[in-house]
Amino acid sequence: MFVLATMSAPAVSGSVKIRNMSLHGALIEGDALPGVGESLRLRRGELTVAGRIVWRNAGRAGLRFEQDVEVSRWLPTGGSGQPQVDRTFHDLKSGTAEPAPQTAAEFKAPPAGPGDALKVADALDALADALSEDAGVVASHASRLQALDIASQLLRRFAATGP
Repeated sequence: MFVLATMSAPAVSGSVKIRNMSLHGALIEGDALPGVGESLRLRRGELTVAGRIVWRNAGRAGLRFEQDVEVSRWLPTGGSGQPQVDRTFHDLKSGTAEPAPQTAAEFKAPPAGPGDALKVADALDALADALSEDAGVVASHASRLQALDIASQLLRRFAATGP
């Protein structure tokens, strides 16, 4: 089994590979994993499950779930809404992805105005807030988070002064 997911724990978070999964637990692999006894949450698309690390060794860890899971939903062909993302990721990684044909007409849009700038600024703020809740992201990308904040401020200034 090779399924990508995200893991969040109080001290560490990031991407993990689920190498094996059962009704009651999973074998996960990742660069930074919580210690034995620590709790964490696995996410894949809209699927989520809480658990606790029961063993850990060399970038791998055994996880016992707090509740039973339906393993088939976590698989790339499961009902999680994730299959298209998995296929696209696989195609990009293997170099077989082809860009969708696009015409110039697809790029024509009405001119953006101050209201649009405010919407984008709000979206950037929401993104920065969500990313700032992850200590690992903050530690690794603090300057990029600050760039999101600066971009949001510039958009708000643009919206206030007009084009």
